[in-house]
Amino acid sequence: MQYMHEKMGAWQVDGGASGGRVQFRIFFPQEANGLQHFIKSIRVCGDFQQQLGQTNWDPASAAPMSRSAHAEGEIWSWTTPCDLTAHFYQYKYVVSYTDPNEPNRWVSDPCARYGGEDDMNAAVVVGGSQPADNVIAPLAGGRKPLRDLVIYEMMIDDFTAEYRGLRAPLDAVCDQLDYLVDTGFNAILFMPWTAWNDKRFNWGYTPSLYYSVAYRYANDLNNPAEKLSWLKRLISECHQRGIHVIMDGVFNHVYTGFPYKAFYKNYDTDCPYTGAFYGEFSGLQDLDFNNACTRELIFDVCRYWIDNFHIDGIRFDNTVNFYHKGDNRGLPMLMAEIDNHITSAGEQHFSQTLEHLNMEAVDVTLNTHASSYWDNALYGHCFDGLWHSSIQPALLNALNNNRYLSGSGKVPTIYLGNHDHAHVNWQAGARNNAGALEWYRTQPYVIAMLTAPGAPMVQNGQEFAEDHWMPEDDHGSGRRVQPRPLHWSYTGDNIGGPLLSLYRRLLHLRQDYQVLRADGFYPDYWEEWQSRFNPAGVGVDTARQLLVYRRYCTAADGSLQQAVVALNFSADSHWLELAFPEDGAWRELLSEPQWIAHVHNRRFGLQLPSHWGYIFYKA
Repeated sequence: MQYMHEKMGAWQVDGGASGGRVQFRIFFPQEANGLQHFIKSIRVCGDFQQQLGQTNWDPASAAPMSRSAHAEGEIWSWTTPCDLTAHFYQYKYVVSYTDPNEPNRWVSDPCARYGGEDDMNAAVVVGGSQPADNVIAPLAGGRKPLRDLVIYEMMIDDFTAEYRGLRAPLDAVCDQLDYLVDTGFNAILFMPWTAWNDKRFNWGYTPSLYYSVAYRYANDLNNPAEKLSWLKRLISECHQRGIHVIMDGVFNHVYTGFPYKAFYKNYDTDCPYTGAFYGEFSGLQDLDFNNACTRELIFDVCRYWIDNFHIDGIRFDNTVNFYHKGDNRGLPMLMAEIDNHITSAGEQHFSQTLEHLNMEAVDVTLNTHASSYWDNALYGHCFDGLWHSSIQPALLNALNNNRYLSGSGKVPTIYLGNHDHAHVNWQAGARNNAGALEWYRTQPYVIAMLTAPGAPMVQNGQEFAEDHWMPEDDHGSGRRVQPRPLHWSYTGDNIGGPLLSLYRRLLHLRQDYQVLRADGFYPDYWEEWQSRFNPAGVGVDTARQLLVYRRYCTAADGSLQQAVVALNFSADSHWLELAFPEDGAWRELLSEPQWIAHVHNRRFGLQLPSHWGYIFYKA
């Protein structure tokens, strides 16, 4: 079933910017208990009824939808008998049942393309800007491989809270896109923009309407008829700047009031879209990938965002619960269909990233169409190291993160923190109740992340020392999902300013020097009992909290590029006889101005400042 191609949901079917008629269509699959056995009628009610000579939200005066056969089930449809004037209209379906003891139900539209203001209403826009007004620009320079991206994880509400005023948050994001480009980011992972059940603050991981943009993100009090256009314009603005747009897709579970479920008489057992598949997400409703209708729905959702909004990748949330080894019906089939869809369109480098936070993540990534997985190792070492003021030998293996994926063209996504955790800058001073006042302690970790293989990701605000705290486990209280608005003034203060300068310097170095994002890493493995440098002068010195590693790659012209990275995680400056793979002039890239180390006998002595590092490069 191609839900959007066959125009399920509500669509303006004629007219133009000033108004037109609207058609409503719902599809129900043949699977499980057919609706014809217990649904008597479905009526469309909403705040448009007054224009039809009825009373708004009045089921008694609403016309019934008609039912017709479909190759895969049945369709219920109804078209307004006259034009509706240009406006944003909210609606719901009122379902009556053949059983006289079953009360009527008010149900949202599972295929609505607009989220309503509250109570999980569906909505439709009549008039407003037309498709020709919202053409999405192609991505400047084309899509890059994931290893060439530095990703900015954005929570749209938090990102724009300080300055958006009455504007739609999706529109307000555009104000800071040049800042992101100037800093060096070339990809944004947007936390879910699909509609949840109301207009309150939400991270978006409880989706209700998969084809819809959340009302909170698309609502502009000065332009009420513009909804989807804000997202299209944002993506176009990103693409014009060479920014990849990655969508956060939540396809394992839905809000408990998922509309399709509510149509069925036996709410908890009859709906073929919902039910147990493999894992279970407590407190939410799981989707049942055992059934073809669920697989078709979720693939169609992905195809809708890919084809109509030209996104450049999807991050799949909570994949452990819809991946069952040996059963391709969940995650593997979905990613294979997406890959085939992209390939058939003649496109490439569409990223598919897994949040697969267990030990099988590498295996799943290698044996599916995934491009990447979220790698928690560096984050774990960073938080532990900041708390205990020490580093462990295994940190080196966390940086050589691509050794298990090497040669596959796939890379892990690495980070010092993400939306699920307190900001890393808060963790820097957590032990002393100082938060980001000890921001400088994060510097060697930042240098490590941005000189390691993989696709680095930075949580919004991390780059200028935002330091909101949140509990790692709120024990089901819901207290983790709280606003953490960015303080844009921090970009210029005496904490955020220097840290932002470091991020900016490193991000541009990573873009300019292929060796800093390539696979080549030495030592390729570090035994965790080793607490001193190896005979080649690289590795981990836990006593002094020093780390030295090398990066290498073959450039397009066949030349060898090499880098030596030396990091000091301690509060003390240390003298270091730094080992190099060969003699000659090595340029230190991180300092401004840069300087040259003239290496003889493969050694060069230097003083390595506290909480700092050096990057030496030779081509």
